[in-house]
Amino acid sequence: MNIRPILLFLALIITFSACNKSDFPHEADFDRSYKAWLDFKASNGDNYRYEVSGGTWAGSSWLTTITVREGKVIQRDFTYTVFNDVWMPENGWTSTEVEAILESLHTTANEFVEREGFSLLDVLHWSETEDELGTKANIYSPASALHTLDDIYDKARNEWLQKRTDAHVTFEANNNGMISAVGFVPDGCMDDCFSGIHIRSIEALE
Repeated sequence: MNIRPILLFLALIITFSACNKSDFPHEADFDRSYKAWLDFKASNGDNYRYEVSGGTWAGSSWLTTITVREGKVIQRDFTYTVFNDVWMPENGWTSTEVEAILESLHTTANEFVEREGFSLLDVLHWSETEDELGTKANIYSPASALHTLDDIYDKARNEWLQKRTDAHVTFEANNNGMISAVGFVPDGCMDDCFSGIHIRSIEALE
């Protein structure tokens, strides 16, 4: 009896099982988080908002708030919390901070408008309602994309959490079991290399 075909068949089964056991890094954590998301989504009729944080080593950070109603993005709000090392006050940006930023950029308010076509204040903070979505995020804005959480879980599974031999992959679920951080950093990269998303909060709409 030739046992080579049998051994080959068994090897294929073992290999297939191993591949299925972990299709991507953090698969078990992702599955638990995805279930938490589906439960949350069902409990509020797919009506929620979430806040995405971002930042750069160069001295700026920002927040994007995405509002979703019945599974559709209806509003996006963006604000820099720090711009060129100038911090936004608790009550929002004022002319004092705007002047400080313009001075650090070695320009005036009029020169900025002439060059960019919009004011610095329009860069620091803006909102888009349903009919305006995609119109205010100029090419300089690091605002988060117009994604629902369904989109983000899909992107996490099919892009950010793919197996990589040249990067460190991260997945965290600190928003009541839902995604708080997912993405990857290429090996050896030091500054602003993260590809993915950081979600600071997720809350149901009233």
